[in-house]
Amino acid sequence: MMLMGLLSVLALARATAASTEGRVKPYPRIARPTESDRILIVAPHIDDESISAAGYAIDAIASGAQVYVVFITAGDCNRISARVVNKTLDPTVSSYLTVGRTRIAEARSVMEHVGIAEDHYFVLGYPDRGLRSIVDNRKDIVRARGTRQRAVPYVEAMTPGSPYTFESVMSDMERVLEIAAPTIVIAPVDFDLHSDHSATAEITDLALFDAGMHPRRLGYLVHSQRIPTSLVRRTRRALLPPSSLRKMAWATYPLTPEVRKRKDALLKSYRSQRPYTAILRNAFVRTNELFIVYDGARTAALVTPADARIAIAR
Repeated sequence: MMLMGLLSVLALARATAASTEGRVKPYPRIARPTESDRILIVAPHIDDESISAAGYAIDAIASGAQVYVVFITAGDCNRISARVVNKTLDPTVSSYLTVGRTRIAEARSVMEHVGIAEDHYFVLGYPDRGLRSIVDNRKDIVRARGTRQRAVPYVEAMTPGSPYTFESVMSDMERVLEIAAPTIVIAPVDFDLHSDHSATAEITDLALFDAGMHPRRLGYLVHSQRIPTSLVRRTRRALLPPSSLRKMAWATYPLTPEVRKRKDALLKSYRSQRPYTAILRNAFVRTNELFIVYDGARTAALVTPADARIAIAR
């Protein structure tokens, strides 16, 4: 993620820190996954799966559920990462490709630590910072900003050599859905300010529609618009939405201290993203994970009874 992405994550960290300012209405609590669940986590970039839902995934696997992850991009357009990974101040096309390969290797390690089988996660390899262009220009072949590629360059990807087009990404997503057959899909919200995240939300929902699938849909927010004035590590505080969004259909998934510790370790293991990972840990290793619940008709099946609700403003 680039500098603007960093600033918007910092903003969400600041927004969540404001939880002591008055009382906040409790949000419903999401039920623990069961053995019958098949969960697909959709990540625009490698690390978004851990930022948003590592705790939920850890508990799901412990419960015997099937967990799948799809990475839409390899996160290969981050100039800071290109400098750090390649130890250069002037990254080249090759430098960005090295970042992509490095992040794919990190994802493989994280998936192993979570307990997600090798045939349960997929790297698509579409252009970092280019997903919005793909969605908005559906007949075009998009050129990646960092790698300057026009097709998937990674042998580890689901379809190496696929052109950077809307048709290609939708074909890959529909294949993922066919394999995963999800009962629950966790993907970005469509109002996330990072263009790759909002585009991923659109890609996910279009693919579900085209496949005629109607899983429970949870949305996660990573990038908001507020700029922080301070950052403090608050692992015993809850993750809250920005104050302007608190009336939306949020639900919370509580994390035990042990699960929080494991989530923290996962984020630290994304070494190519340092020092960004320190901000991620401050912002998202909290007492809960937070999701928008889409489609009110399905909400009752997703959340626990009212007497199990928890207040997340403490």
